[in-house]
Amino acid sequence: MHTKIGQTFHTENNGNSTKPLLSSRLLKFRAWYEKEKYMAIQGTPDLETLQSFMFHFGDNVLMQFTGLYDKNGKEIYEGDIVTYKRSVGNWTGKFMTTTHKVIFTEEINAFVMEYGSSYIKLRKHWGYEYEVIGNIFENPELL
Repeated sequence: MHTKIGQTFHTENNGNSTKPLLSSRLLKFRAWYEKEKYMAIQGTPDLETLQSFMFHFGDNVLMQFTGLYDKNGKEIYEGDIVTYKRSVGNWTGKFMTTTHKVIFTEEINAFVMEYGSSYIKLRKHWGYEYEVIGNIFENPELL
């Protein structure tokens, strides 16, 4: 793997071609620093900064940016607690709002919201509205 700012490339085994693997995905992380009780956020998404961040905070709980923003423009990370507002039925004008923890599941290789023993895929969609109201470390009571 070769990484450029905001872009990851994969070189074929024969070494002759390079294909974009993650074309414009922004890789950002944050870490919960338990000893000091604070959240550290990795800023500039270049490889050197990311390596430095992982070196300093890799022993702590790392959470990845989902690539999505809530209704107020706030970044949504793993471990965030979000309210999820969506329309109920077709053209009813009614909405339902629920509260969920954001996690990454390898089962479907995606960021999701826990929903009992199941999950709801976290995605950008015209009928959905997310709002970050806290995170599992600083606001566990919100769940």
